[in-house]
Amino acid sequence: MGNRIPIRWAETSLVLLPGLDGTGELFASALELDWGGMQPVVCPLPATGPQDYASLAGSLAPRLPEGELVLLAESFSSPLAMHLASHRPGRIRALVLVSGFCTAPASSGLGWLPLRPMFEVTPPAFFLKRFLTGEQAPQALLDHLTLVLQQTPGATLTERVRVALALLEDECPAPDDLPILLLQARHDRLIPWETQSRLERHFPDAEVDWINGPHLLMQTRTQDCRNAVIRFLAAGQP
Repeated sequence: MGNRIPIRWAETSLVLLPGLDGTGELFASALELDWGGMQPVVCPLPATGPQDYASLAGSLAPRLPEGELVLLAESFSSPLAMHLASHRPGRIRALVLVSGFCTAPASSGLGWLPLRPMFEVTPPAFFLKRFLTGEQAPQALLDHLTLVLQQTPGATLTERVRVALALLEDECPAPDDLPILLLQARHDRLIPWETQSRLERHFPDAEVDWINGPHLLMQTRTQDCRNAVIRFLAAGQP
């Protein structure tokens, strides 16, 4: 499971890399929690410019906090975190992938469809519940999610979807000397089981924690995610 280096909690930043929206605003509930003394820092994705993972990694690497880091990446950003980990091996103490993937989460042929019109309209509540939040999601979360998606340009969301649908596994670095935690959503209707299984095979030494929740685990099972991360990091303590 990689070289376990004890976490110096108060001197470590927990870098939160957002999902498809890229804003980081959906991490609001996570920022209210105590992460064992680590300072949570949201790192939004650039809303303009190239959205492929190599370009995003090049853009974000200089903006990472100083000192030791734990990267926590949600969904779309999971391959991005892999790239960042390969660029900054000396500073990154662990990698946490939430509802992640290392290959296209759906048929690459979908990338040829006219996706942009989908992001020019307000997503209906039944769509958000089925694929992202689960049927029991409170209205406040649905409203917040809708607002956040509307803040990101439709062209940018479309490009990110195309990047994800074109992803190949050999494009995802797999550092074998880094502790890695995979938080998998047991009721994920966006990332199919085979894609989840492929991620586990990509990181055969990773610790895997299946959480009873929908795709947006960090928004719907925030405390469970926090507890899993703390347990995982604390396991490396003397």
